[in-house]
Amino acid sequence: MIRSVGAAGPVKVAGLVAWQLRWDLLAVLIIAALMLPIPDAVQSENAVAVLSVLGVAASIFIGFRNSNAYARWWEARTLWGGIIINCRALHNGLRSVDTGAAAMVPIADRMRRRQVRHAWQLAAEMRGVPPVPGVVELTPEDPADASATDLIVFQADDVQRLRAGRYVDDQARVMLMAANTGVVTAQSGLERVRNQPVPIHYDMFIRAMAWFFGIMVFNRLDAASLHGASIVTGVLVMALFVIAERVGHFIEEPMSDTVFDLPMYRFCTLVTGNLLGAGHPLAQPRESVTATVWR
Repeated sequence: MIRSVGAAGPVKVAGLVAWQLRWDLLAVLIIAALMLPIPDAVQSENAVAVLSVLGVAASIFIGFRNSNAYARWWEARTLWGGIIINCRALHNGLRSVDTGAAAMVPIADRMRRRQVRHAWQLAAEMRGVPPVPGVVELTPEDPADASATDLIVFQADDVQRLRAGRYVDDQARVMLMAANTGVVTAQSGLERVRNQPVPIHYDMFIRAMAWFFGIMVFNRLDAASLHGASIVTGVLVMALFVIAERVGHFIEEPMSDTVFDLPMYRFCTLVTGNLLGAGHPLAQPRESVTATVWR
């Protein structure tokens, strides 16, 4: 689980990223150590041309992959923005049709609490972790094991109850269901991003290319000079390409419970404050104002 990072954030963030990349960095050091005693068998006049072409190809493929990875990350962020917008729309819609009828009040209250629970439940499902304490208790009327999809269906059922009891007219029903449909659409998009990763074959190809180029560069620099500076430079170049490829891989999964995650709990906190008030326990920020990593 990623924890909040405070005022000394940049150093801690670097540590979190390094920990996420620990096995790749260890592999870089092991391969460098194994390559040191191996002579470079490639002729010097050919090596420069090969490395130049390979470097351009590796840069293009890694850059293209990272651009697509960021596009996936940003799409997920936009979809969470849609969740927030439609939660507010539902809240405003319920206020606009509230007649003060005694039978309507508990239904509207339950719908607000359920909408908040849905946001927290969805974030937990996207990360593959249990909901945070206090989420299930938001709606004791609903099953404790209800999924995010179940909660949205229960919302539609309550809209139907409001219409059946003649507390809202058809126009209000359409308005409330539009907000519900907007949440469904955003949730479906998030599930697509979460459940449809980049094809493993493409991922393996880019990773193999980054490693191969890094090893080739290290081998040339190591063969060119036995000085420590050349060895260090070779290790850094190899690590640079490997890290660039791995960062793209992690960004491709913006809801995987890592340091590269979207701040989904931050979004849920915002939804809670909007619908249930800033004083609600789940509306309290989980990080300090100086945090540089948000959950």
